[in-house]
Parts: sequence; C-alpha cells; structure tokens
Amino acid sequence: LLGCARELARETGARTEALLVGHDVERHVATLTAYGADRVYLADDPRLTLYDTELYAAVAARVIEEHRPYAVLVPSTIMGRDLAARVAARLGLGLTGDCIGLEVDSEGRLIQLKPAFGGNIVAPILSRTMPQMTTVRPGVLAAVAPDWSVEADVRRVSLHELPEPRVRVLESVTDVSAAGAGLEHARVIVAVGKGVGGPENISVVRELAEVLGAPLGATRDVVDLGWLPRQHQIGLSGKSVAPDLYIAVAVRGPFNHTVGIKKAGTVVAINNSARAPIFRAADFGIVGDYAEIVPALAKALRERRGESGR
Repeated sequence: LLGCARELARETGARTEALLVGHDVERHVATLTAYGADRVYLADDPRLTLYDTELYAAVAARVIEEHRPYAVLVPSTIMGRDLAARVAARLGLGLTGDCIGLEVDSEGRLIQLKPAFGGNIVAPILSRTMPQMTTVRPGVLAAVAPDWSVEADVRRVSLHELPEPRVRVLESVTDVSAAGAGLEHARVIVAVGKGVGGPENISVVRELAEVLGAPLGATRDVVDLGWLPRQHQIGLSGKSVAPDLYIAVAVRGPFNHTVGIKKAGTVVAINNSARAPIFRAADFGIVGDYAEIVPALAKALRERRGESGR
C-alpha cells in the first residue's frame, strides 16, 4: 500500500505520509520509511495499545483535518474497513471501499477501481470530496523492495485531547478457526471448490496443501455451505491473493472467484469438466477426477522430497 501511495504521490507532486497508531510502536517507523513513507506521524499512547474504533478514529480524523492530504489509503482489513468508515463519516467524506487498483487521470483525480455487478465489471469511481478516501483490498498490489538507508522523518501527534475509552477489553481469545488468515502472504495456495462433493472429501485436498506447506483456500460456495470457515474464502467477496503458485482443485472458477487470483503467478486447475471457467484463468490445466489426481500428485511430491516413508 505504501508502494502504491508513493507512485500516486510521484504523479501528483505530493508527499507520501503514514500514520502509525498504538503504544510502544516506534520500532515500526523504520519499516514504514523503508517501504516508502517520506514522513511518519506517530500517535503513541498507552490508551492506544489495543485497537479501539472511537480512539483510533479520533486520532486519524485529527491528522487528516490538520494536514489535508490528497488521498487517504486504508487497507481493507477487518480493522481497516471499520476505521475508514468511522473516519469518513466523522469528516463527511466519500469512501470507496475494497478497491483493487488506483490510478491518477489526466486531470489529477484519483481513479478508484472497484469490482461491480457481481464482479462482472471493474468500475472506475471518482470522489467529489477531498481528501479522496479509499480502502484497498490486501493482496492486489505488488510489494515494493524496501530501502533501509532512508532516514526517518517522524512527527509526533498531540494526544492531549484524546477522549477516554468507553470500551474495556476483558479478555482476548485466539480464534482457532482462523487458519486461512495467512492467505494474503502465502507463496503457495491450494484452493478447494464445491466440486469435491462434500466436507468429508476436503482431507484429500488438505493432504496436498500440507505436502506443499500451503494454506487451504476456498470458494464462496464452500464457505457458504459451512465446509470451511469464512477466513479461507478467496474471490470478490473474500480475499485477494498473490501467490507464486495457486492450485485450484474442483473449482468451477467464475469471475467472482478469479478476480481474487489476478495477481497469482502460476495457476494450476484440476477439474473434471474441460468447460469449467477456471481453465481460462489457468496457466496449466488437468482434466480429470481430483480424487485420483490429487493423491497421486501429493505422493509424487513426497517422493521427490524424499518423504516416501511418511
């Protein structure tokens, strides 16, 4: 996201700035600078240790009002979507959510690219309010190489008027079903589609994923049926991913799924129907029964890795 912001700043003659909020987070300043931030606004306070929508929105709104940036880019994560909506409402700004790309037109306006009509088209959105504000889906932008030689320019944000928190966290519990949380950063992903026939058959695909050390992705149909948790969903209403290798097993592959794998390197599709849409997005396709192909592929990979005894 910082790399994208830097490109937009270069085209508009602006500066790339980042807002860092939390407690004892100054160690992250160097990372933000290395990845493209010309300046970092640091809001550090014990009351900001845990994410609190009201407090974080108050900080972000104050910084935006004071510095009036050209655009505000927020990651379209669970917290990012929550925060961006609250800040936009507080400042009376338009907000384009879940964009998959950003461009600057000849008039210097920010073109926000967003899937529409069930993912059948990508619509360009223009904002009428300034600053222009958008959330960007993780996994759709190319990562930039960091430059650790850049010296950080840090400006501390005054928090003397920060409101007292009205929410108190009593307990924090890790969700053991969040196994798909690392999909956005995975180099290899194995995805399962409804074509496997039922949740009892997912173990066959999971075996291949384990051999490759890959997380398990899923289509919307699979998560809607409750076969896998929502965190595994890839596509228009799920996650966008950019692995080096994406293996789609029994995935039909309509546009609302393949829009989530546009940045994938090599796509391999395994499907028993040669007319499945997934083959249009695939670099390699195997037409056949996944129940025969996937175990054979997993076995061959194990043998190649010298794990035939397992």
